[in-house]
Amino acid sequence: MSDVLTVLTQQQYFGSTLLQYVLFLAMVGIALLLGKIVSFAIKNYLRKAVGTTKTKIDDLFLDIIEKPIWLVALIIGMATGFQFLSATALTRQMYYNIINILLVFAVAWFLIKLIDGVIKEMLAPMVSRTDSKLDDQLIPVLAKIAKGTVAVLALLVIISNFGYDVTTLLAGLGIGGLAFAFAAKETIADVFGGFSIFASKPFIVGDAIEIGTVVGTVEEVGLRHTRIRNLDKRMVIVPNSQLAGGIITNITSAPQRKCVWHLGVTYDTSTIKLDKAKKIIVDAINAHPECEDDPIVEFEEFADSSLKILVIFYNKKNDFAEFVRVRGTIGMRIKKEFEKAKIEFAFPTQTIHLKK
Repeated sequence: MSDVLTVLTQQQYFGSTLLQYVLFLAMVGIALLLGKIVSFAIKNYLRKAVGTTKTKIDDLFLDIIEKPIWLVALIIGMATGFQFLSATALTRQMYYNIINILLVFAVAWFLIKLIDGVIKEMLAPMVSRTDSKLDDQLIPVLAKIAKGTVAVLALLVIISNFGYDVTTLLAGLGIGGLAFAFAAKETIADVFGGFSIFASKPFIVGDAIEIGTVVGTVEEVGLRHTRIRNLDKRMVIVPNSQLAGGIITNITSAPQRKCVWHLGVTYDTSTIKLDKAKKIIVDAINAHPECEDDPIVEFEEFADSSLKILVIFYNKKNDFAEFVRVRGTIGMRIKKEFEKAKIEFAFPTQTIHLKK
């Protein structure tokens, strides 16, 4: 027994005895256990208590502290337990630098969760009650800027904690910033493109747009990219620099949707049947309540394999799904009436004449 006590109290490893290390680990363990108890109490007791209150501030506070609490407990345990260890001044300084880094990380974590909580519980419900979609578009961007600012400030505090002059460092980055800006010019262009979109507002979240070959609904406008859900329900991510410098068609801004058909009938269709075909098309469009009156239905051209009839009409609503449904209904009616009138649609054909 005395030999064990001798090993624990006298034999040193890196300047401290085994007993000192045991006490250090015990303090860390006790602190983590207390953190676990506090977290358990928050989850199982305090949440039920604050759930009966009308305000959401107490719920928000519990959401913010519930997860970072274990890190705070770890920091307290490490700081308290280190008092039992024998260490040189240099080792002690390095150790407390690590604790300070963890403390900065905990504060940054707390602030980021605070930003998320305020946006989710307060700002998001507030802007959802407004008619404008611009605030819905701005909130995610402002949240990213706020959280990015917290992260940068935390990094600067950590650098300062290691003895570096942050002011001198930032001044030194001025020259290096030119090289960085050149290397990251595409990213910078995307960010400025994002600000351009917010300023000029060519579209907002929820608008259906067309940019190049991409057609879809805008779901999110970020600092660097805009997310568009295309007609195949796939997410297309477009850099903001392309949007800012490209030609954008805002489909939602149009009061109506236009439909253009080039219908071809066979060359053996008589002029009487051709007039009949035009009347069938006009009647089918005018009979639909969702279409504007007076469509354009005229003979267009003598094509290679057909007599072309130009059809232009407008759907009263801009909704794409409604437009597709209306267009399909009219098309089916025209097909049925053509069949009754013995009018045949043309398809690509060639007539070959053989001479002896």
